[in-house]
Amino acid sequence: MKRILYVVSTLKRSGPTNQLLSIIKNLNLLNFKPILVTLSAEPEDSRWNDYESLGIEMHSLSLTRLSGLFFAKAKLKKIIARTQPDLIHTQGIRADSLISSVSNGVPWMLTARNIPFDDYPMKYGYIRGSLMAKKHNAIQRKCLNVIACSKSIQKKLFSFGISSIPIQNGVSIINGKLNQTLSNRFESPVFISVGSLISRKNTQFIIEAFQIWKNETQSVGSLVILGEGIERQKLQVFASKSIHFEGNVSNVTDYLAISDYFISASLSEGLPNTVLEALGSGLPVILSEIPPHKEIHLECDGASSLFKLSDGVAGLVDELKNVSKVFDDSSRIDARRVANEVFSAEVMSRHYQDYYL
Repeated sequence: MKRILYVVSTLKRSGPTNQLLSIIKNLNLLNFKPILVTLSAEPEDSRWNDYESLGIEMHSLSLTRLSGLFFAKAKLKKIIARTQPDLIHTQGIRADSLISSVSNGVPWMLTARNIPFDDYPMKYGYIRGSLMAKKHNAIQRKCLNVIACSKSIQKKLFSFGISSIPIQNGVSIINGKLNQTLSNRFESPVFISVGSLISRKNTQFIIEAFQIWKNETQSVGSLVILGEGIERQKLQVFASKSIHFEGNVSNVTDYLAISDYFISASLSEGLPNTVLEALGSGLPVILSEIPPHKEIHLECDGASSLFKLSDGVAGLVDELKNVSKVFDDSSRIDARRVANEVFSAEVMSRHYQDYYL
C-alpha cells in the first residue's frame, strides 16, 4: 500500500479544495493510504469536516503566514519522518514552496491549477503578484512531476519552461433539488453565473451584456449571481432589479437546478469547476473564448457556445439573443453526457492513481 501525503494551505471551500476532495474520495484504499496536512488554521468556509468524514488521517499545523516562516519547515519534516510517505502531493504556492525544500528525498509531485502570471497580478496587485508568479514558476521548474489540471494549462506552462502532464479536472454529479419556492423568485429564463466577484471573473462584463440584451430585445429573464468578493458593492450599484446577488450559498446545485443557462466571462481559468458542475446539472454553457473554455467546448460543442472578449459586450449580447436557437433539449443531454463521461471525478481520480503508481 502506497502512503500519499497531501499538503495544502487550508481546506477553504474553493475549486482546488473540491478537486482534491474528489481525488481522495475516489482512491482505491486497497492501494493507497491518504494522509492530509494543512498549513494554517481553517477559515469559516472550510471543508475540513467533509474530508474528515472520509476517515482519513489529517493534521493541521495551524500556523499563521508569519509563524509559518519560522516553524513550518521543522514541523513538516517531523510529519514526513513520522508518516513515512511513499509520495508527497502538493497544490498551491505555499505548499509547493515548502515541500520543494523539505521533501527529505521523498518523491514529490504538484498540481498546477492556474497560470501564476495570469492570476496573481490581478489578485494581489501587479508588483506583488508578479513577484509571487516568478517565485511559483521557479518552484514548479524544480519539481520533476508536475500535473496540469487542463491541457491548456499544460501548454501555457510549457511556454514558461515547465514540463507537465495533463489530468483534466473532474466533478461529482450531485443533482440539485427542484425547489419551487426558489424558482418562483426569479423570472424565467434564468441565467446563472458562479464564482468569486473579482476582476479575473469579469462579472461586470456579464451584467452589462445582460442589461443591454434586456433593453434591446425587451426580453424577460433573470441573471442570478452566486459568490462573494471585493467587487460586489461596485457591481450592485449599477445592476438592475432583474439581477440577483445571492452571495455564497451552500446549495449551489439547487440554484443550478432552477436555471436555464450558465455564463462565464472569465479572463483566465484552470479548468473551472463551476462550468463542469453546470454541465453536470444539464445546463448549456455560454463561455468566453479563453483556452480552458475552448478545451471544454471541444468536448461538448452541442452544449456550449463561445464568445470573443475582444468583441466587447456586444459579443455576449449576440449570444444571449440567439440562445434559444443555439440550445435545445439535446443540449441538456449532451451537457450531462460530457460531465459523466469526460469530466467526471472518478475518471480524474483514476488518472491520478495511475500516475501515483
